[in-house]
Amino acid sequence: MKIAIIGASGWVGGAIAAEALSRGHEVTAVSRDPSRLKDLQGASVATADLRQAVSIKRAIAAHDAVVAAVVDRSAGNTEMAPQAARTLLRVLPEIRVKRLVFCGGGGSLEVTPGTRFVDTPQFPAQYRSEALAQAEALHNLRSSGSTVDWTYVSPPPVDFVPGEKTGRYRVQGGDAVLNDANGQSRVSVGDFASAIIDELEKPRFVGQRFTVAY
Repeated sequence: MKIAIIGASGWVGGAIAAEALSRGHEVTAVSRDPSRLKDLQGASVATADLRQAVSIKRAIAAHDAVVAAVVDRSAGNTEMAPQAARTLLRVLPEIRVKRLVFCGGGGSLEVTPGTRFVDTPQFPAQYRSEALAQAEALHNLRSSGSTVDWTYVSPPPVDFVPGEKTGRYRVQGGDAVLNDANGQSRVSVGDFASAIIDELEKPRFVGQRFTVAY
């Protein structure tokens, strides 16, 4: 499969790119700063900016799937995620790319039915704007009526940690937090990346959100 990964220079995007390469997929690592992609041996590199639709179209054309792993915390910018969703929903049909996996946040997952973690007093105030922006990106996908086969994937709302792939993770569709028997929700970035490539190889959650945890 030929996969374009937008945000491949980031922590999450880099892990996804490495996992895809390890499984033999053809990867294009897309970043505004390609100098940060030197560790992704075996990947093609493309320079593009989601704020410039022409550059994004050029970078991701002729791919089987696109993965978006975009976070921009610079200068308090929380518009990047919803803007990325809008842009990709618009340009992917134009270049006949059907599949999109959007890596979102966990703050909008529900800790009890109808209650998102981001809306509880326990949610860290400094991350609230970013969590709401990621929730807006999910809303953009769900309300679009697009022909794109999109999937939105969330990590646990708090314990999304460094670490290699173990292969012992679980996945769950919908908006609820995925807890273990002790009421904890946790996953490593390596297993999160693996779950995303699993979804591309064998789709289970087209037009849905799913989450990953142990």
